[in-house]
Amino acid sequence: MCSAFFAKAQQEPQYTQNQFNNNLEINPSYAGVFDDASMGLRYRNQWLGFDGAPTSIGLTGESRIYKDRLGIGLSIINDKIGAINSTSADINVSSHIRVSQTGKIALGLKIGFDLIKSDFSLLTNIDPTDPLYQNTSASLFYQGLGALYYTDKMYIGISCPRILSFESSSIRTKISKPHYFLYGGYRIELDDGFELRPAVLSKYQAEAPFEVDFAMDVWFKQKLGFGASYRTNDAVTIMIKMNIQNLYIGYSYDMTVSGLRTLNTGTHEVYIGYTIGTKKSRSNIPDRNQNNRYF
Repeated sequence: MCSAFFAKAQQEPQYTQNQFNNNLEINPSYAGVFDDASMGLRYRNQWLGFDGAPTSIGLTGESRIYKDRLGIGLSIINDKIGAINSTSADINVSSHIRVSQTGKIALGLKIGFDLIKSDFSLLTNIDPTDPLYQNTSASLFYQGLGALYYTDKMYIGISCPRILSFESSSIRTKISKPHYFLYGGYRIELDDGFELRPAVLSKYQAEAPFEVDFAMDVWFKQKLGFGASYRTNDAVTIMIKMNIQNLYIGYSYDMTVSGLRTLNTGTHEVYIGYTIGTKKSRSNIPDRNQNNRYF
């Protein structure tokens, strides 16, 4: 009766395959970064066997709309965590500026809408007459920003997909919290068609522990890749990825190493992407014959 405790929980959808797709969900700067238009579908079932565990499904699409300078993208995500079901849709617009012979900087803006529904009948030990449990839905508009620097060998990105939210709630009951991402990767060419692709992704939210993903992929002839990653205080992951002409497929399995390891049997994530078109102009971004899907 004389003490209080804070509960910290995941809010933004969490992904393992952060190198294989265009990352439009977290950074609007990826809109139009590739020569050809592309689409991607991702499904993630987190903490299998854990009651109320997060489940996410997302659809993205992006394309250039003015030469190599302007891009536009669409992202739709459905995310379920316990009694909460959230469906968001946003438009992403980016501008690409050449700063060297091989390097560009992309600046992006994300504007979206989120519809959140709650099913409190899934909870136990609550008082259904409490006014707190009377509101079963909420909606909000949000705005995000991002920046990306990329060359033929590396990339560095920084973003906040919901830096501002417009809600009809007070500061104490604000739903959406800003999440910040800083990440980068490098491409190392080896002999006999092999490549190493190390990457790191850090995530920060003021009311949650700081988290970092360390990943390493090994690719053979830019067609078949195997990878492993470690997410601090959370999970160890193994991945397999394939590039079949215009089709990109990835699968990952997370093995929990935190205190939840005895309560679940791991996490499955599947990604399918498709590139539309085969443009000839491919001069300043790596892996041109696979449309730069190394990030």
